[in-house]
Amino acid sequence: MHTPSFVHRAPVLVVLVTLVLLSLLGACRGSTGPADRPTTFDGIDASIDQRIARAGLEGAGLLVVVDGAELRNRTYGSHTPDTVVPIASASKWLTAATMMTLVDEGIVSLDDTVARWLPSFTGTGGRATIRQLLSHTSGLAQASCIWDDDTTLADCVESIARQRAVDEPGTRFTYGNTSYSVAGRIIEVATGQSFEEAFAARIAGPVGMRATRFTDGSRSPTPVPAASAVSTLNDYGRFVRMLASDGVIDGRRVLRTSSVRTMESDAVVGLDTAGDGAVRTTGIGTYGLGVWRDVTGVDDSSMISSGNGAYGFYPWVDRARNGYGVLSVFDQRGAERAVPDSQRQVHAVWAAIDEAAGGYRGPPVTVHGR
Repeated sequence: MHTPSFVHRAPVLVVLVTLVLLSLLGACRGSTGPADRPTTFDGIDASIDQRIARAGLEGAGLLVVVDGAELRNRTYGSHTPDTVVPIASASKWLTAATMMTLVDEGIVSLDDTVARWLPSFTGTGGRATIRQLLSHTSGLAQASCIWDDDTTLADCVESIARQRAVDEPGTRFTYGNTSYSVAGRIIEVATGQSFEEAFAARIAGPVGMRATRFTDGSRSPTPVPAASAVSTLNDYGRFVRMLASDGVIDGRRVLRTSSVRTMESDAVVGLDTAGDGAVRTTGIGTYGLGVWRDVTGVDDSSMISSGNGAYGFYPWVDRARNGYGVLSVFDQRGAERAVPDSQRQVHAVWAAIDEAAGGYRGPPVTVHGR
């Protein structure tokens, strides 16, 4: 069994206003439909309960923190804060962060070519950079071997090196998983560790993520750096807490501030992303390194970044409100249903925050989404 890629649909909401979220999200409670979204936390609780019943989910979890205060830390159904769920493409944020620790140490540069670290990549594929691997602009073809349980990451990437690239690096945004396997292999070569070991030593351990891993016995003995991780509400909550604090958690620096902000910066500027299948699901046409840029400022800074997975797992960092959060679900109805449902509920969370505060108090923003 493999974890599928997270896919998206074309933009339908782009608004620039100061009170943007209240005007976008409506005022009705208890529904996850596009016209009736709750703007209170009681309404959001009801909408999550309704979703669990409607979709046949075992449960869910919601963590919302603003200015260091927990506005919600609640689970639903049979879930607890430590329930382990597959997070699909929310894995990408973890992989990008692992790579950025190597950038911080001067071991790799985002502008290093693939060929510098993996000499078997020649020609067009070898000219792709690490930055392009993490932003889905490498031009590499998708490869089925990343899902094979009977191969290694190293062997799979060697077979990818023999494939012909489909685009010149940097010319097209094509959301997928294969480039992250190549990035994962570079992490292995640069550290001398397995990908799982490097992630554990550089991110999971320092952040305090006790249950998050990319391999899970018979389900996924070979890591898929783009999509095979499992995590919990508590674990991923610590990860986004670290990012929201510009790379620091419990007094320990895990990433440089510059690296956190680099991941959130527009890595696809100048490219037309509208035709991509991933973009068509949530309407988020702007991407960083491992993260979607759900809300952007007038200077194109990322005000809210999210890592979205095909099963609806939806973590975010909110610069506009000095907060972060995680919606934890395992919704197997298909990304085209699970992801938009989660997106609508997360947008409702932002509206509830603003309603409780008497209105949106941040800078003008553009909201991307359904």
